[in-house]
Amino acid sequence: MSEHESRRNTSSFSRSTELTRRDFLRVAASSGAAVSIPTLLTACGSSDNDDATGVLGGGGGGTVAESSFQHGVASGDPLQDRVILWTRLTFPSGNSAEVSWVIASDPELKNITNEGTASADAARDFTVKVDADGLAPNTTYFYQFTAFGQSSPIGRTKTLPTGDIDRARFAVVSCASLPHGFFNAYRRIADRPDLDFVLHLGDYIYEYPGVDGEADGDYGDNAAISAGRQYSEGHRKEPTSLADYRQRHFDYKLDPDLMALHQQYAFITIWDDHEFTDNAWRDGAHNHDPETEGDWATRNAVARQAYFEWLPIRPVTPGDTSRIDRNFQIGNLAELMTLDTRWIGRDEQPEGTEIPGVTAVFSDMGDIDPNGELLGPEQEARFISNLQSSTAQWKLVGQQVVFAQWRLAGLPGLSSLPNQEGQGGVFINSDQWDAYPRARERIWDVIRGGQPAPNVAINNIVVLTGDVHASFSHDITEDPTNILAYNPQSGDGSMAVEFVCPSVTSPAGFPDTPATIPAFLTQNPHIKFGDIQRRGYMLVDITTERCQSEWYFVDDHVAPNDGESLGTVFGTQDGQNHVVDTVASMPRENAPPFAPTG
Repeated sequence: MSEHESRRNTSSFSRSTELTRRDFLRVAASSGAAVSIPTLLTACGSSDNDDATGVLGGGGGGTVAESSFQHGVASGDPLQDRVILWTRLTFPSGNSAEVSWVIASDPELKNITNEGTASADAARDFTVKVDADGLAPNTTYFYQFTAFGQSSPIGRTKTLPTGDIDRARFAVVSCASLPHGFFNAYRRIADRPDLDFVLHLGDYIYEYPGVDGEADGDYGDNAAISAGRQYSEGHRKEPTSLADYRQRHFDYKLDPDLMALHQQYAFITIWDDHEFTDNAWRDGAHNHDPETEGDWATRNAVARQAYFEWLPIRPVTPGDTSRIDRNFQIGNLAELMTLDTRWIGRDEQPEGTEIPGVTAVFSDMGDIDPNGELLGPEQEARFISNLQSSTAQWKLVGQQVVFAQWRLAGLPGLSSLPNQEGQGGVFINSDQWDAYPRARERIWDVIRGGQPAPNVAINNIVVLTGDVHASFSHDITEDPTNILAYNPQSGDGSMAVEFVCPSVTSPAGFPDTPATIPAFLTQNPHIKFGDIQRRGYMLVDITTERCQSEWYFVDDHVAPNDGESLGTVFGTQDGQNHVVDTVASMPRENAPPFAPTG
């Protein structure tokens, strides 16, 4: 056992334990909304620069402070020599204001590394983003903004390392629906002092309308709603305009647990569908009606604009909000490649059909277009090039939808069932790579060392996935039920691994039925762990010997709660390309101080 590892004190929920599923047609209950308002504040600067009702998330109540920085601070997209610093200026009127900023190597802000001024104006919804450069690699920094004689909270951030390092450690989160509960998972991560950054895999906000009074099961949890998890009054409709999306971000960013996490850690973010609307794709969305909600391209563009304004993300090309695929080099140890499997190149996913006799509604994949695009040609070419050219030991892929197969009535691909294109059985979720078999086969071919050149197999690929409000650990293999191609006991035939993170609060729609659980496990031997009931986060810990995920689950999510437990740990050893049950890592020693709070 290495010095970084220790035995976990709770049992894993693995293949020897029953596993239930989510509703693969993404019922409305799996897509919430809202923010909390225990108390109200009027005359705050709103997202449309009018007086508006503000909100204060969390369980403690109280009044939003009369401050110019009511949304706190955030940082993101760290590189070796720079990081994005973010805040939002709140004031009742005016068209622009100057904001000063400073970044230093100490929490007292005495050892200043860089400083400057930036403008906050209505064109950017009074958000401020600074690309603070001149920083040293692998270094913790502290930063602060000042305006109108007031100072923001002090934030903490960290640059990425260069050269040879022996460890990386970060949290992974996704799917935080505010009316479905409290962001206790965010707070538990914020309490950890020793991480490098936070990777957010999407559904940072939810677009569904808020509810007045009691929840109806679609848009929130009754207990959470009654505890104050609701959007601000007057802003509970589904967003379609730029002002609407800005307001939704405005509401989310006031949650104290989210603010605390942003204050302590840099975020690397990608969007999923709910930053736009449910089940979005390139030219539309299943939750978009052009007759009542306007032109899709316009709605999509304003949603992206608000996202880039309100999150600490660096555009790949200045002024362009269309791309979120980008790379982050974590020394020679790892490279994180983020993808957009949701919007930029995605063809429409099929609706699917109901399988008779099954309690939940599943998707029969027989009607898919096998040649459908998921990444789109340009993004796919960039991704393949990045995989082949990366010199990092570990290739991490942060993306939205499940990469591995999920099947019922699973049969080997050699069965040649009609319309399955070599993928035997019935696929049960159209909103993942299963619905785009040729696109996935091209990635498989690259990993195996097939076309295109240089025809060299690629080891140590770890896919990190969100979206499905559940926790899973997968081997990645072309044909998981073909014993000639894959041995589920030894892992022979697996080419990569996938770790799927739970939701922060968003509800699972998987039916807990005795009839479907055994069948699903039997037909999916590449799934080594699954849990659909608990909310929480993943902690990814990487060394030169292994890359592993630790699933942490909060004790409660419909009320404020500070408890969590370690669910299980699965990892992959260097060069092995399949998952194994392993042990938890130890925290880093001599972690840097937190940013000051209180």
